Parts: sequence; structure tokens; C-alpha cells
Amino acid sequence: MENIIKNSKKIIFDTDIGEDCDDAGALALIHKLCNNGEAELLAVTHCYNSPYLAGCIDAINTFYNREVPIGINYDAPILEVPQLIYADKLAINCPNKYPPETYLAKNGPKDTLELLRTTLANAEDGSVTIVVTGTLASMARLVLSKPDEISPLSGKELIAKKVNRTVFMGGRFFETWPMTLYESGDPTHHVMTWEYNVKRSGHKDAKAVFDNWPNELVLSSYEIGSYIVTMKGYGKRAQKGDPVALAYNISIGDNGRCSWDHTAVLEAVRPGVYWNKREFGKISIDENMVTHFIRCENGSHTYLLPKLDYETIRKTIDDLINEV
Repeated sequence: MENIIKNSKKIIFDTDIGEDCDDAGALALIHKLCNNGEAELLAVTHCYNSPYLAGCIDAINTFYNREVPIGINYDAPILEVPQLIYADKLAINCPNKYPPETYLAKNGPKDTLELLRTTLANAEDGSVTIVVTGTLASMARLVLSKPDEISPLSGKELIAKKVNRTVFMGGRFFETWPMTLYESGDPTHHVMTWEYNVKRSGHKDAKAVFDNWPNELVLSSYEIGSYIVTMKGYGKRAQKGDPVALAYNISIGDNGRCSWDHTAVLEAVRPGVYWNKREFGKISIDENMVTHFIRCENGSHTYLLPKLDYETIRKTIDDLINEV
């Protein structure tokens, strides 16, 4: 722990929180890691657009007594309430600085791209770790952005100068996975398919990121989190008023949830502790939004492979989440 704390990670968290509850769990995990000195949360940005998203994020930040800049992707279509699952409930019912009426107000949340560029411009060189647990819309906007009044650097130049590594929860790599995964429970039907975050990104944004990202990009793929179910019964264990508990209760009741987003956070803050990495190469997508890995010289893309057993990682996540 001593070595981990000495290398505290400065985190930008880009998320699609509000639909799947594991994003809420991942943000809680970041706060717990911040509490014990392993991380510093610089900003939270959302890849989607809605009057309820900033309030949802800030409700969790407020519960953990941490004031963090928040960005919303005003460039994206507005999500309707039925798509939000729990975001509107947290924004309306939990204490936060961004109730729905602040949407588009001068004192409301910033645009995601503006906040990303500002946070990176103000950061020390090579100091930032970006964690992405939603679509690649925010990252596409960032990497393609032009110099502006915030910084004379393009987005690609800012990333190259300020970002140490980026961990993205996304992709599937069945052909090299050491455990057999079956589609639809049928052991005779073993095929490559798309993963949700990549699929929702759309071909244009996903390609923009995979083609242009200038430094280390690590994918915590669908396979990684699928075997690690955490936060079972969290609502009963959580401190009263915990908005993350509310998110889980609304989404899945007392059931646990696969830890796709938690794994990306854990790898970002404690790199190399729980997973091995594939040798570096190039990740691309095809017309069906399926991710592919190719070994190549000077490649900066990779993805996680098993190292420790799943129960050890599950217990690590649950223990961190349950720390007082």
C-alpha cells in the first residue's frame, strides 16, 4: 500500500453513469481510493446529454464530501428519462449542486470537451490517467479537437503531453481469451461479437479514437468484468443516504452486478497488480463494431489478461467499497 500511495494517480473519469449501475459503483470506488490517498479525482465528464446527469454525478461526489468539476456532452442528443434508469432519481432526490433547472444555466455544468481540455491544460506533463466507462464520444471529441483559447495544443497534442495512460472499459477479444465464452449459452456457437460501449460509440467516434490516440490505451474488455460480480446486497450495507445504494437498488435490487467498470478503475489506479497485459499493438474495429488486436511495432494499444483469481479481485473491490 505504501508504494501505491506514493504513486497516487490523478484521474479524469469519463462515464455514461445513469443507465447501468456499475458506473455508480465505479465512481464510488474512485472516491474510496481517493480517501486512502491512492488517487485524486480531477474531473468527471459524461459522454451523453441530459438535464439529470450532472446532478446524478454530483450527488455521489457530495455524499463523499468531494467537490469535483463536472462536464456534460452537450454535443450529444438528449437522453429521455426512461433511458436514464436511476440518474433522474439521484438528481431529484439526493443533495447535489446541479438540480435539473441548472441545465444550460451559467452556473450549470461545463461542456465535456471544455472541461477535458481545461483539466489537461492545467495538469502537469504526463500526470493524468483517463478512465473511460461509457462510449468513446467524449474521447473522440477530445482527440479531434483543435487549438483554442484554452490551449494552443490540439487535442491529440494535449493527450500526448499531459496523459500518462488511458483505461477504457470496452471491446471483446474472444479469439485470444484463455477461457471459453459462449454466446446465448450454446457451446457450439462461439463467435466474435461487438461490446456495448464500443457499439454505442458508433463507428465514427470509435475509429477516431483507435486511429488517433497518441499514447498508451488499455482496454478492460467485456470478458474481464463478466466473471467478477460485486456489491451484492450493497443497499443493505451502505450508509444511510448513499446515492450509490439507491442506484443499485433501483437497477438490480439486492443482486450483485458484473464489475466491468470497477475493473477499469482498479487497473487505472493500481496498474499491473490484478491483471497482465497483452503485448502492445494496434486495436481496430470492423464494420460490425467488433474489436480486433494486431501485433505491430510501436503500437500503443493493449488489453487486460487474467493474473489473479476472480474471487481475490471481487473481494478487493467489495472490501474497498465497504471501507468506512
